[in-house]
Amino acid sequence: MPDWEHVAGEVADLLSKLIKIDTTNPPGNETQAAEFLRNFLLKEGFDPILLESSERRGNVIAKLSGDGKKKLLLLSHLDVVPADPRKWEVHPFSGEIKDGFVWGRGALDCKGLVAAEAMVMALLKREGFRPNGEIIFASTADEEMGGKAGAGWLVENHPELVKAELLINEGGGIGIPIGNKTHYLVQVAEKGVYWLRLRTKGISAHASMPGVGENALLKMTKILEKIGRYRAPVVMLDVTRELLKKLAGGGLKSWMLTNPFIIDKAIDYLKRENPQLAEALRAMIRATMAPTMIKAGSKENIIPDECEAVIDCRLLPGQDMNYLLKQLKRAVGPMEGFQIEPIQQSRGTESPYRTDFFKTIEKVTRELDPGSTCVPYMITGGTDSRFFREKFGTIAYGFQPIRLDMPIDELLRLAHGVNERISVKNLVFSVKALYGVVKETMK
Repeated sequence: MPDWEHVAGEVADLLSKLIKIDTTNPPGNETQAAEFLRNFLLKEGFDPILLESSERRGNVIAKLSGDGKKKLLLLSHLDVVPADPRKWEVHPFSGEIKDGFVWGRGALDCKGLVAAEAMVMALLKREGFRPNGEIIFASTADEEMGGKAGAGWLVENHPELVKAELLINEGGGIGIPIGNKTHYLVQVAEKGVYWLRLRTKGISAHASMPGVGENALLKMTKILEKIGRYRAPVVMLDVTRELLKKLAGGGLKSWMLTNPFIIDKAIDYLKRENPQLAEALRAMIRATMAPTMIKAGSKENIIPDECEAVIDCRLLPGQDMNYLLKQLKRAVGPMEGFQIEPIQQSRGTESPYRTDFFKTIEKVTRELDPGSTCVPYMITGGTDSRFFREKFGTIAYGFQPIRLDMPIDELLRLAHGVNERISVKNLVFSVKALYGVVKETMK
């Protein structure tokens, strides 16, 4: 059995060093972090591979092999979203360890998981564990910009290195305490990501005589306002129904949260107590469309004759571009006066959750946190798991277990937010759980 007190120092130091390597995407520059990881794995006795999809876009892979054909992939990503140092208590790339937390961009998304999975590989190697098959470690580039230079590239160009029937990735693991029981979320599905660029045209004129021209910006804002107000119809997936039943705990509350005709009213009520969780649940039961970028005008005193906006759309598994266009038409009315250009299309994916693999995750978690349960859920964002579900039919779960050591609203704001951090206790808890799941699955 590992010396967990010693492991705590090791994994915290590993994460701190990973955070200090700035892998903001764009541009990514993940190769430096991949080289650091490769050196760590080399020292632990592995023979890791570093592959670049293009210059400075590095991915690192290592394997622990034994007898048998079963394959389990431990997946994570090295890139992070931008961070503004002026808004942080500490520098976002300092990797500072203070007050029992490791601080910095990527601590939660997703270098904490990189460090935890690398630590699990090291622990298994040190003790001479021989799996019934193969354990694959892959930490990749570009997830924050769609994954095409990372996991997507590996799946298409090096499938022999990463193909596995089972996978653990980011996207789940938060423990939600309800009553005297904690429910750990296991991500088994994710929404599809569709980005649309909208364009409106107008006629330029001097801004001192606005009526002479046609303002493309005003045309666009009217469209965006309609999109922002629109709610797509409720679609209750089996996985979401299961989640809501568990969280509600039965009775009238359970009935309200699983009834598609009144669920929005139930969520409105929940929002009084927990606005972040309420809106997360609302996004799980429908397609969403969110304007995120707008560009217009070339000079302060010229009426803009063209305007562009980007809409971030998230669709449930089973929904596609035709469904999205139908919802867009319902939101704005006649599809006139603007053009639509798809930027990115990625369909939603899901894995079965009534599996031995899911049972193993729940068993190990319950041993670490007696009385707890694991609950399947769908993440409203997207992860690299989709590449493996689509290409190989992989059973892919998002699971990095975290106990709440701050209000859940605050925790949900930290990933991609200011003062991102993870407690050393939670980092070690993640390592313990993943170590147990991997050993139990691959024994």
